Amino acid sequence: MKFIDVIKRSGRNLRQAKIRTFLTASAIAVGGFTLTLTLGAATGARHFTNNLIASNFDPKAVFVAKDKAFFGGADSSAPREYSSDLANSPGGRLLKQFSGTDVAKIAALPHVTQVIPTYALSAQFITRPDAKRYTGAINEYDPAQKPEIKAGTLPTALADNQALLPDNYLSLLKFKSPQDAIGKQITVQVQEVSGATMATSYTIVAVTTKSSLTLSFANVGPYVSVNEAKRLNAFINGGTIQADLVPTVLVRGDGVSADQLKSEITHLHYEARTSKDLQGFLNQIITVLQSIIIVFGFITLVASFFGVVNTQYISVLERTREIGLMKALGASRRTVNRLFMLEATWIGFLGAVLGAAIGIAVGTALNPWLSKKLNFGSEHLLVFSALQITGLILFLMLVTTVAGLLPARKAAKLDPIEALRTE
Repeated sequence: MKFIDVIKRSGRNLRQAKIRTFLTASAIAVGGFTLTLTLGAATGARHFTNNLIASNFDPKAVFVAKDKAFFGGADSSAPREYSSDLANSPGGRLLKQFSGTDVAKIAALPHVTQVIPTYALSAQFITRPDAKRYTGAINEYDPAQKPEIKAGTLPTALADNQALLPDNYLSLLKFKSPQDAIGKQITVQVQEVSGATMATSYTIVAVTTKSSLTLSFANVGPYVSVNEAKRLNAFINGGTIQADLVPTVLVRGDGVSADQLKSEITHLHYEARTSKDLQGFLNQIITVLQSIIIVFGFITLVASFFGVVNTQYISVLERTREIGLMKALGASRRTVNRLFMLEATWIGFLGAVLGAAIGIAVGTALNPWLSKKLNFGSEHLLVFSALQITGLILFLMLVTTVAGLLPARKAAKLDPIEALRTE
């Protein structure tokens, strides 16, 4: 019997036992459904992570800290030996921080073109004429960030008298609309430790809104230029240990890759990370979570595996006379073996397609709701790849083919004379 005839015969045999075939395939479909959603969630999470990193970090820049504990390399809560560069960083952790000397040392590296200190600043209040006073953070604007703009134009670099205003300040400061705020001024007042205050006016050049792909722009408060952030920091922390210290710096270079620049910086005994490192760390977390869910999917497949074995064994027992007749008419052991293995393969194909189809349908229906609940914006949590789904279907077909191996061997070894005597 030709191989194509064996395939057709196996399909006809399954159609003759529709209910049993459907129930067995449904067990495979449960595992296929679980694994389809798992793969979709992992792919969607990776897409979201990649877009998040691309929207917030310059791929050519290096994020640098002076203390290993900043990146989780040491315990920052334990008592530490005194050092003049130890200070509280955002989050309340006591960490070694950069001084002007450290910044100058990094800036002196041959390929470094820019060293941007990061400041953690708070305004005493933010206001404008005829409006109340509101507290908020003061953030420094990095052109590598890509905030979502409601009005105005995102500048390549902010002038020292310009600011970006988050849209949650619009109604508070009595602006009629995002467009109404463009070109208007706000006043930001800061206070130093001694109690002295300094007020500065800034012209609004753009209004930003919270985006699912924005990290730092989720902070509440206007954004000012790096030079302006440095000036405000010098005033707020004048005469304190924080006056000349910053927790981290962002380093850009020219003529070398981010990894090469990172290597040069680490040779100075600083801790450095690229956007690729951060992306890898986040993807590693996703992989661990994905692996945990896949384990549960495989538990379901194990149960389905034995279900296929049981179904095929029963099929062999029920069709003993048929097998004996096939052999008496000249069917070889190989043909009989193939017939039952292909029946198991068909069951795997039907179950895999059914599970994948339901998984994709459910995932597509849930995506808008999940995106809203997780604040993913236009991004989707469940992203299905045709290549992954095809690979999953082939894998499940392989699983059921292996499950059909033992029953198929039993059928192939049946003695035709004994089989024909079976009642």
